[in-house]
Amino acid sequence: MILNDIRAVYEEYTSQVAKLEGERKAWDGFLGMGKKLSDDPCHDRFYEELEKLLKAFAEEKPSSEDIRAVLDFMYRVPCDEEQPQSAVMPMNAVHSLTLELAERLSAGDAEALLEQYKKDYPRSRRFPVHKNVIKALERAR
Repeated sequence: MILNDIRAVYEEYTSQVAKLEGERKAWDGFLGMGKKLSDDPCHDRFYEELEKLLKAFAEEKPSSEDIRAVLDFMYRVPCDEEQPQSAVMPMNAVHSLTLELAERLSAGDAEALLEQYKKDYPRSRRFPVHKNVIKALERAR
């Protein structure tokens, strides 16, 4: 099932970022010294793997229920306070990969996801990607 594959990508990414954060030296990235955590290729791999999985999923013409399960997982993960801090922004950024799927939701599923999404991402914490997801969910309902 696609959701298990997506969970595995998130788990691997979280593990990699947590390891990087643990190995980080206090001066890394300061005045150009050392390695910046954001430069690690694991962030690009995370995005690329999800992009590939979601494209394949979209081609399968999934049901609204299956789409909702995937999107609910992806939208909620960055809200988990257990996530490594350096992983949260990239986890929010991959929401941009979900717009096409969000528009395929049934009106009821879109409404439910929209309600939860607005709670999880209040206006004061929204980035452009969040606004785009909200627009996609509003179009679907």
